[in-house]
Amino acid sequence: MTETAKTLPLSSAKSLLFRSGNLFQRGLKLSHLRMIVAMEETGQISQAAAMLQTSQPAASRLLSEMETILEARLCVRGSRGIEMTNAGRALARRARSMLIEIREAEREIEDIKHGGGTVFIGAVTAAAVDLVVPAIRTVQSINALLEAHVSVGPSHLLIKDLLAGDHDFVIGRVPEDMDPRQFNIREIRSEKIRLMVRAGHPLLAENKPVSLARLAKFEWLLPPPGNLMRRTIEDVFISRHLPLPHSSLNSASLLVTLATLSGTDAIAPMAEEVTSLLSIGGMIAELPFDGTIEIKPYSLITARGHRLSPSAQLVSDHILARIEKPDA
Repeated sequence: MTETAKTLPLSSAKSLLFRSGNLFQRGLKLSHLRMIVAMEETGQISQAAAMLQTSQPAASRLLSEMETILEARLCVRGSRGIEMTNAGRALARRARSMLIEIREAEREIEDIKHGGGTVFIGAVTAAAVDLVVPAIRTVQSINALLEAHVSVGPSHLLIKDLLAGDHDFVIGRVPEDMDPRQFNIREIRSEKIRLMVRAGHPLLAENKPVSLARLAKFEWLLPPPGNLMRRTIEDVFISRHLPLPHSSLNSASLLVTLATLSGTDAIAPMAEEVTSLLSIGGMIAELPFDGTIEIKPYSLITARGHRLSPSAQLVSDHILARIEKPDA
């Protein structure tokens, strides 16, 4: 009975490793997986070779070996580089997942060996301030050895890094040009936008909400064109048949915005969570106006098929708990 129980996992492993048609048994190697991912990423065999610090003939040889093993064409060469075939894109997608899992295995084993653990998180600014930082502090109060890496930026860059395996999870929004079926998405909440000005701004002296029409006459500090917050602000002006606000400085950097705001009469939109933190110092203040502005909800996003490490899962659980019970 005991011997039978012991052989079951081995039988399962043998089926997985040596069943008919297994690509590794036919010669597929880790170097092949790395090359197909690099080729899809760069669109050039020469650039893929440079990325992997090998020669172009060696890269071409790896491509030829893969096509022989798979008995399929993986790319078509053209004057501007290579175009991946459906088979090539399929292999690259699976190879990327396998390479991420191998890297995650190494990381998880290191965490087990040394304790503590690591977590890599990408977040839009509001979520980083209101959710990520408190969750990390809570987990570190339990496990002081946890090492957290937090990247703050626009969603389209964070999601790209998520698919590359650079983040465990992201709190942001899936770009409209990406297939949401690539992700597990847990919607959180919308972002409320506040309009901020320097302390002593002339509009603050009126002690009453200011109309959007009046605000349109002032200089604004906005994120670059295409940014979701900027589009939301512009949509509000358009809906009220007002001219779009003029922004001579376009930056997504909070530091650049604050530095400019402090010495001008410009107006800067910011997420409510951020303004609550920044208003404490008294250098900037919220400007009341006769309306509300909200950006569509952000979500907790993971790559579909990717399992979080224990440390990342713990931080994710604390973030979700904070959402469900904000006062906890």
